[in-house]
Amino acid sequence: MRLDKVRVAPPAAPPVRGEDGRRPIVAARGVTKTYGRTRALAGVDLEVRSGEVLGLVGHNGAGKSTLMRIVAGLEDCDGGTVTVHGQEASGPGGRRPGAFRAIRMAYQETSLCPELTVAENIWVSSRHCLPRARWRRAAAERVRRRLDEIFPGHGVAPGDRVENLSLAQRQMVEIVRASLADPLDLLILDEPTESLGPDAARSLYAYVRRITAQGAAVLLISHRIREVLSVADRVVVLRDGAVVAERPAAGLGENDVLTLMGAEVAAPAERTPAPAAAGAASGRPIVAELRRVTAPGLRDVSLRVAEGEVVGLAGLAGQGQQEVLERLWRPVRRDTVARGARAYVPGDRQRSGVLPLWSVGENLIVSAMRRMARLGLCRPAEERAVVRSWVDRLAIRGGADAMITELSGGNQQKVLVARAFASGADLILLDDPFRGVDVHTKTDLYRLIRQEAAQGRSIVWYSSENAEMAHCDRVYVFRAGRVVAELTGDEITEERIIAASFAEDEGVDGHE
Repeated sequence: MRLDKVRVAPPAAPPVRGEDGRRPIVAARGVTKTYGRTRALAGVDLEVRSGEVLGLVGHNGAGKSTLMRIVAGLEDCDGGTVTVHGQEASGPGGRRPGAFRAIRMAYQETSLCPELTVAENIWVSSRHCLPRARWRRAAAERVRRRLDEIFPGHGVAPGDRVENLSLAQRQMVEIVRASLADPLDLLILDEPTESLGPDAARSLYAYVRRITAQGAAVLLISHRIREVLSVADRVVVLRDGAVVAERPAAGLGENDVLTLMGAEVAAPAERTPAPAAAGAASGRPIVAELRRVTAPGLRDVSLRVAEGEVVGLAGLAGQGQQEVLERLWRPVRRDTVARGARAYVPGDRQRSGVLPLWSVGENLIVSAMRRMARLGLCRPAEERAVVRSWVDRLAIRGGADAMITELSGGNQQKVLVARAFASGADLILLDDPFRGVDVHTKTDLYRLIRQEAAQGRSIVWYSSENAEMAHCDRVYVFRAGRVVAELTGDEITEERIIAASFAEDEGVDGHE
């Protein structure tokens, strides 16, 4: 064979620097992706540069998570290409897995194995960075150091089983798992703070600034627009599988981003109060009540829920709000009363919410089947009609026949909320139901809650976002397992809730 006849590929051109002089780490060009009849991505162009935080925003189902899986090398694209450091790493012909080794992703729904310990999960995802001998000790030491670095006071031990950790602790471990690549060129964070408290969120963003100062890049996906603007250098808006805007974060406001997303910007305080916000004082019957309850996580808690009333549980996370919901869900003691049928939307949808092997329709209707049955027999036609009604009412992408796991996190949450309201229950219990949900969906669900309350249903709602409590008739603020404030009507403001959450004197605002 004559060597002068062998065709040699030209050397790859160095990646073109962005307008800010930073070299691209990953670049997607014309990326498309389709799942069955659903077009997830429609020719996306995206560039992530060294030393920057790129914020990616968009409504649920816009294609953010799909794009991130392709950028991280976890999924093939149908069309277009992905380059890493100027070299083609993925295209319609497949991927070069080794090219993505320095790109890591922390998922909104954690990728951890619940039956394994924290250290064992680290070994599963980072074994190429760990010694084969005594790997368990090495994994434990690395995860302990990184947890201490990012989340001081985390309360997690390397030997803890993941299934025994709180939702916030699991999210911390998920983020640490992703950050332990060596080297780490790009860290993708998908809704990283939805399960974290304010202190943990601040610590995380401090870490983000440190690693970008060292030349790594961070791609941040979040529905918390203020957080994105506070930490990002650039913001990219994705809508219906396409990039519709790219702007420097400096000078952008929250309303500007929402407008780019296609949202109708409303006044922050806009709400539709129930006819009588005073609840029990209005003469309406009481459907649920706690009478001086003292139990694990609760100290001398008293509260009431009237028919047709929306009651909020506010305060810092982990102050007893979930314990109240659990007690109303299973009122086994005399000090707790809950009349009529109840439905519960859990805070951890992956562990306690979705049925992953079922379709959207099956997940939605399961709680209503007994109520709809006649003489013990299911009524498929009526069930399909109810499912169609709720899918249309909440605009659930994918439709009734899609598998629940094919939906975005926000659309899965819509299904769980629809399941609760479709059940016909008199009392609906919501545990942080809008975590990871975009502004469009939140607006739809706020409206749904008010409509259902107007028809006489009672809702008890815990939210980690104090601003959401403005949609309630009555709010109980919790601190250290006690009710420290009871607010109604115009008293319900974010400022009053925050003040009560941190007040030193118990029983502020006159709550007895």
